[in-house]
Amino acid sequence: MSRAARTPRLLAAVLALVLGVGCPAPIPEECLMGGGSSVEPPSLLVPVNQPASLLIPASANSACGDMGAERPESVTVEAQDPYNLPVPATVELGPTSWTATVHFTPTMPGRYHLIVAFSPVGSLRQFDVFVAEDGRQRSTVTRMTNKPDCPFLARTHGGTWVCGGRAWRESSEPEQSIGQGRNPATAVAGDVVWSMFEGQVRRYVDPGTGPLVLTGTAPFPPSTTTDNTPHARLATEDEYVVLDATTVYRYTFSEGVGVLPVPTSQWAEQPGMTFGADSAQVLALRAGATLWLVSRVQERVTFVPRTWACPFQLGPLDTYVPVTGQPCTSLEGEPQGFGDGVLWTRGTLTSTQGFSNILHRYTVTAEHGPREEGVLSLDSSLSFHQPELRYGPTLPVLTPVSSTGPRATPRWDSERGEVLLVLVPGGGANTTVTRISDHFTWTVNHDVIPELRIYPWTSTP
Repeated sequence: MSRAARTPRLLAAVLALVLGVGCPAPIPEECLMGGGSSVEPPSLLVPVNQPASLLIPASANSACGDMGAERPESVTVEAQDPYNLPVPATVELGPTSWTATVHFTPTMPGRYHLIVAFSPVGSLRQFDVFVAEDGRQRSTVTRMTNKPDCPFLARTHGGTWVCGGRAWRESSEPEQSIGQGRNPATAVAGDVVWSMFEGQVRRYVDPGTGPLVLTGTAPFPPSTTTDNTPHARLATEDEYVVLDATTVYRYTFSEGVGVLPVPTSQWAEQPGMTFGADSAQVLALRAGATLWLVSRVQERVTFVPRTWACPFQLGPLDTYVPVTGQPCTSLEGEPQGFGDGVLWTRGTLTSTQGFSNILHRYTVTAEHGPREEGVLSLDSSLSFHQPELRYGPTLPVLTPVSSTGPRATPRWDSERGEVLLVLVPGGGANTTVTRISDHFTWTVNHDVIPELRIYPWTSTP
């Protein structure tokens, strides 16, 4: 029997023992943590292999125990690991008896289940604890002062840092302006950097020393859409693809010719639904010769929002067109992040106890296109930071709903075949939002002088 199926019977049995009732009446919803109670659980995101202490409040509702008792007199705890095996745990009442502190040391990452029972009043508290790998202590790749936040960050093979529309080799060297201020659509492929600047597409190369060298430019045509800032872009050393709300713009490079524009093509007849904090309308992922374009549309009959991934390949005119005979793929949830061959989406599951978020991981390959490989069910104790998706690859960031405590991101564990959480480094007490890509995680500390802190990262070890 599954944990979900056992829960109602387990609660009834435990409460019967706590209250000394042979045939318990239905448990009042307000007596269960997360079910109609104003009592909130603690921050339930803790690191693995470190002692955890959780402060658990009791309920003062008279329906949750002996009407004659004034306060809890005792408390017990049961803990289970991700495989439903018992975990050693201790618990003691606080000075007022209306709180209890649970102590345990998780030995593997994953979702733990705890049941805390107060007696003769105080109710039964059950909740999940998310145990994450601890990546907070890793060393920085570099720290740079007087650097503003970077919505996009990458590094060439030759060692030049690219931060949005700016580039520098060492923090002590002057910055090089390579892209426009508002979404320069910067992309790095090896030692090649593509960007948009003053109505042009520009291609730079890192020579190994000194500033980036401009190797070609081409005009970027005016768009007929209201929102003509780039929504997505992909690049190789000799190809640059930019998408707005309806159109695909493609540029190629060859020695002796430079950067050439290819005739545009339409990936959508009209703008669709937006997603993410910056109202993106499309994401682009490459799988071999195929581009998978991810978008949100509203069903014409049901008006239900759907996420679709549609394949495009080069056609006779060297423009990207839909692949004949290969239909679009329907995906669960709303795009929440993406990286090299991986798409993350967030779905919502509604129940009588409220709602919970479901994190889906899709791999995108030339062999099978988008395929779900990994799901992580979350509860209301964790919330998603709304991502900015137009700037490039970004991984989901999760924080406790209290807005205090560590930040985490999902990671695929290939040995266990599961999506797990990893705590990410923080930049200090006064920071902007942590950003994470396939290769780096970074944040800016604003305590005194702005300092950009960059750490190495990977979403799949």
